Amino acid sequence: MILSSTFPDYATSVQSAALTTTRLAATTLPPDIEFHRSIHVSFAAELDSLSTRVLRLTNRLVRLAGSVESSTLGRGTLDDEEDVLDGFKSLIVDPVDRLFERTDMCLDDYLGRKKDPAITVPALPNQSNNSSKRPPAVRGRLEPALQHASHLPKPQLLFNAKVDNRNESPYIPARTLKHKWCARVPLGYTFHDQDGGFGMDEEEKQKLSAHPYYYELTHPTFPTHLFRPTPTTILPSSLTGTDVSKHVYVSTPSTLLSMAIKLKAANEIAVDLEHHSYRTYRGFLCLMQISTREDDFIIDLLVPSVRDSISNALGEIFADPEIVKVFHGAESDIIWLQQDFNIFVVGLFDTYHASRALDFQKHGLANLLEAFCDFIPDKRYQLADWRIRPLPEEMLAYARSDTHFLLYIYDRLRLSLIERAQTISASEASFSTATSIIVKGTISDKPAHVLLNDVLARSTRTALRLYDREAYDAELGVGPGGWDTLARKWNKSALANSASEINGVRGGAIGEVYRAVHRWREDIAKDEDESTRYVLPNHQLFIVAERSPSNAAELLALFSHASIPPVLRRRAGELAEVIKSTVKRVASSGIAVEAAAVTTDVDAVDSAASPEVFIVEETAKSRLWGSATVSSMVIQRSSSSLFDRTATAHERSSYSASRSSLFGAASAPIISTNRNAFSDIVTRIHRTLVIAPNQSQIIQGGSQIISQSSASSGSTSTQPAMSVSTMASAEATDGILGQVEIPFIPTDQRQPRLAPVSDDTIVVVGQARQKKRKRIKTTALGKPPTGDQDDTGEDEVFDYATVPNLLDDLPPTPEELDTRKKKKQKAKGTGVIEYGNFRAPPRDMREVKSGNKTHTFR
Repeated sequence: MILSSTFPDYATSVQSAALTTTRLAATTLPPDIEFHRSIHVSFAAELDSLSTRVLRLTNRLVRLAGSVESSTLGRGTLDDEEDVLDGFKSLIVDPVDRLFERTDMCLDDYLGRKKDPAITVPALPNQSNNSSKRPPAVRGRLEPALQHASHLPKPQLLFNAKVDNRNESPYIPARTLKHKWCARVPLGYTFHDQDGGFGMDEEEKQKLSAHPYYYELTHPTFPTHLFRPTPTTILPSSLTGTDVSKHVYVSTPSTLLSMAIKLKAANEIAVDLEHHSYRTYRGFLCLMQISTREDDFIIDLLVPSVRDSISNALGEIFADPEIVKVFHGAESDIIWLQQDFNIFVVGLFDTYHASRALDFQKHGLANLLEAFCDFIPDKRYQLADWRIRPLPEEMLAYARSDTHFLLYIYDRLRLSLIERAQTISASEASFSTATSIIVKGTISDKPAHVLLNDVLARSTRTALRLYDREAYDAELGVGPGGWDTLARKWNKSALANSASEINGVRGGAIGEVYRAVHRWREDIAKDEDESTRYVLPNHQLFIVAERSPSNAAELLALFSHASIPPVLRRRAGELAEVIKSTVKRVASSGIAVEAAAVTTDVDAVDSAASPEVFIVEETAKSRLWGSATVSSMVIQRSSSSLFDRTATAHERSSYSASRSSLFGAASAPIISTNRNAFSDIVTRIHRTLVIAPNQSQIIQGGSQIISQSSASSGSTSTQPAMSVSTMASAEATDGILGQVEIPFIPTDQRQPRLAPVSDDTIVVVGQARQKKRKRIKTTALGKPPTGDQDDTGEDEVFDYATVPNLLDDLPPTPEELDTRKKKKQKAKGTGVIEYGNFRAPPRDMREVKSGNKTHTFR
């Protein structure tokens, strides 16, 4: 029997036995074990017995490991060698891994390392019974009539407070706020502590200090009931079924005032907003949902009288720190309240930050509703057009669900934050409260409230957000709606601000058109109070910029009839004129059309040598660029850094055209020295299209350079230069000869040079033997050779123009065809192969007999 006192010794013995057995099996067994089995009967019997015992023990261990989990039962057993090879992972490796995992879990429980879950979701009364009957989340797209109600008139036209979209001045709350509710510092004054900026840099501090409630938010006085959640919370009534609670629809100022009286008596309220931004430039609020412990209020913000009364009715409630305002994801809601109503929130609790502090996997409101309330909202209505009046029942139910359960979730999250704070260590608690440094005067310093303080600090940071009007930056394109931001978002690096310049313009001509169209879209959206997406969607913006249509018909032809935006259909002529004027401006300034002069500097010129420069100008004609002036530069030096001798350096030709056959007359050529790619392309075009090479040739005759122009011009010019004899002598002295580059000349312009042809200079292999040439021996004293010879002693100059060129692709002449026929007939008659003088083997030795031929394969 194994006891706790004897278990260490037993475990050591088992481990030692297993290691010894494994080592013996790997090192002592012979590799040819099957051979020994066949010749030793006793050895085979003992080996089979041992194998059976090992398999039986292994199967018992597998069954023992599988008894812990029912999913591993009945997976089979190991009966022979094939089972071991095939099912080793599923029957051996997986159970052992599960045993190790369970061992680690048990050790964590025994040592106290295993922590309780961050939050325990309560089991609802109907969760166990109706979990399988829960309706799945609705999928699919929303109806187009509910997502974009294009037939609706603009409700913002009826608002008493008109919005000036052209106003890009900074938003200063002190100028627009009529009264500062619940103020501890008067409006227009800013109180700073002496100990600095609470961990913020100076720029951030100056930006946040413009907030009218900056002091109230950084020195909060949270109510005591916030830190004392009720242990037992009651789930609100359901929104579906027979026990549906009623809501209050606020559409008149009197109903709004009665609602405000009820809200002032509450300790906490849940708030959510519905915003519209598709048919307006800056966007506006359409609906506000507020819930207490007893009632749900739906406020219609499109009614002008209600909209004008919101600030006076709810401004004090949202600024009162004794009333906790519960939001979920209040980043945008804080900005929208300031933009439309000059309402500022003090005493914010954001459930999004609470879910982050508790390390939830998902932080959306829909996930919290499903986890805590067993309710799955229809998130399709999040993108609905909230200008629709009257609101459908489905949209009303969705709007209520955002705040109906939010106070219950707020209670559960507070309990979980307090429970979680009691289990974390001191180091984790100090790390989690890093953002609380911006909050002065937090009333609770208990260790159990450390996570709750952290959530309140993050929520205060959100409440410090301040609305700011976006100014359009046409130069750099920065900002959320800038052209550079849009190009980066769509991965259009060639149109971004960091794009390389093409012909002196950032992004080239397409980039210039893109910025012009983007600016036109911005101006039209401001004038008509439409969103930029409604005027011209982003993907169509890039299509227009890349195609650059020249008229309205071409512009509208880029898209299908149904996809043309209404604003673009009405103002297509304006946009086409903007594109046309932009292209014309680019072309007239010499940006898009460039007749560039290719210039190359001659490097490594010794300044002490004071070289003499001679320029030979020639005229070349091109079908594409017209007449061009070719400037060939010859630099004469007394010494060379490379060869240490007299040398002549030729600079590459520089081409410039006064008129282009393709683009017409140009104002002036643009000399580009730092665009090697464009220069190389122009050089290649000129080298290809010029009929004859414009290459200066030095002809022996004093010290003059005679430049032979192309066949089309025929003009020459002479300048003094170094003689050929001097150059030849210098090259002969150094022993370095340069390779002469021979340009390609069409066959119809070649002029063969007549030269004496000797029939004994080329030996043709594979033809009839000719009489060998007798070599002439010279005397040792250099006497003239004897015999009849016609050799003059001068080396023959080979004329390359007489040799056929592969590029000519000329058909063979009749003489060549006759010669080929004679060679074939001669080879067929003699049976001699065409190379060498070796005769072919006899036919009976290289071919099979006719009787042994097979016709299986052809």
